[in-house]
Amino acid sequence: MRTVKGSKHYDMVVVQRRPWYVIGGLVLLVIALVASLIWSSYQLGMDEGLSTRVWIVQERDDLAQKLKQSVSLTETYRQEVAALKLADEIDLQADVGVQQTILELQTQLARVQEEVQFYKGVMLPKVEDKGLRIERLRVENSGEPNRFKYNLLLTQVVNKYDYVQGDVEINLVGDEDNLGSNLPFGDISTQDQDSIRFRFRYFQNIDGELMLPDGFTPKEVMVVAQSTGRSSQRQERRFTWQVGEG
Repeated sequence: MRTVKGSKHYDMVVVQRRPWYVIGGLVLLVIALVASLIWSSYQLGMDEGLSTRVWIVQERDDLAQKLKQSVSLTETYRQEVAALKLADEIDLQADVGVQQTILELQTQLARVQEEVQFYKGVMLPKVEDKGLRIERLRVENSGEPNRFKYNLLLTQVVNKYDYVQGDVEINLVGDEDNLGSNLPFGDISTQDQDSIRFRFRYFQNIDGELMLPDGFTPKEVMVVAQSTGRSSQRQERRFTWQVGEG
């Protein structure tokens, strides 16, 4: 019998591919990993948020306590002033010491009343007062010629307990040798800086000194505060140059 030569015979096996099952499995794996990361971040945020809220509540409690103390001190001064005035009316020959005591108490009372209004503004703000504010500026003699101390108070009122930060300048407007002149903060600051950095939640007191050149007579103080961030603000406020006793 003759043998017929030819190609070898192979058995074919059909393999069914399932690409969608593979892709679906990978998608589920990615989703599981993302969900795990989100949950971990959420837990971390909850822990940090809780500690932040506790700290904020304590800070607001401190402000509330200061307000309460200031209100109480105001009432005490009122009663002392009223009692001294009554004694003065009864005794027509009251000495100068009593009059001076009344004047000092009235001065202290005015300052405490100012503090009460400040704390009320922080604790119970008006709707139109939201945002960064230049609250107050005080200038005092330092005891040296042309050198002055200042205290600047910045505040903010916000719905959220966020910090505000940025830079503030204290510029002077006046006359030098009978000519109008403006002095930027960099020219009069004793700290050799063009501006002051600030960062606070409710308020910040900024203290420093100014050194004026000979021949310059200040008339006004221009305070410019510029916050940074998404809700940045620029605030300007003019103050008449008034110097108190240091």
